Amino acid sequence: MRKQRVARPLIACASLLLLPACETETLFRSDFNTTPVNQPPATAQPVGTAHVDGPAGSVKVIAAPVPPANQWVQVSRPNGPAVAGMQGKFSQFRGDGNYTFSATMFMPSQSGVATVQFEPFQNQASDLVGFLHLDFMPENNVRIDDDESTRFGTFARDQPFIVQVTLDINATSSTAHVVLAGASANGVKDHTIKPQFQNLSRQFGAIRIWQGFPHTGPFDATNISVRHRTD
Repeated sequence: MRKQRVARPLIACASLLLLPACETETLFRSDFNTTPVNQPPATAQPVGTAHVDGPAGSVKVIAAPVPPANQWVQVSRPNGPAVAGMQGKFSQFRGDGNYTFSATMFMPSQSGVATVQFEPFQNQASDLVGFLHLDFMPENNVRIDDDESTRFGTFARDQPFIVQVTLDINATSSTAHVVLAGASANGVKDHTIKPQFQNLSRQFGAIRIWQGFPHTGPFDATNISVRHRTD
């Protein structure tokens, strides 16, 4: 398992430093350093746009919970039926192809379930329709699409870790290769997009970091990006 966890991300074309011949374009990249602390993320991001869904103060930029000193976005749903989250919309719609999502996450001891979701390009910030989502669970593992049989991996509380999802989207069947990495996390999972969501996967154009009812408790994310292989 450890060998698989290391090898596949390194040989993928998303690893630009290792495989310079692979051509990619960045469709979304976050940068919270220019936004004042305790304010919502700016709509204009270095690549793509960010859109907040939730009550005032539920999605905000914070100082780094751990070094290095770059700022993070924090999501914390207040008590009540509302959701809270940040949608990252791509700069362009590209359709079928190979995509790599990556983010650094930080799950404090008091944080509830946190979700990373993959959505159609046409989704508005308030539209929660998605074709794939990952739940970061109280048991410190990851569940895919609310299916208990998909649980995998492990991560530690109060330490940063990396989440990488490589999506291969095509006309007949789309797949996701999910990796947890870092000093505090490990795990690899291959997942086929459910048939009822296959058409939605072909409209991929947004990601969302969010928390839904009944979960509460803040979690943080930074270095959020999506790259598309163009070759």
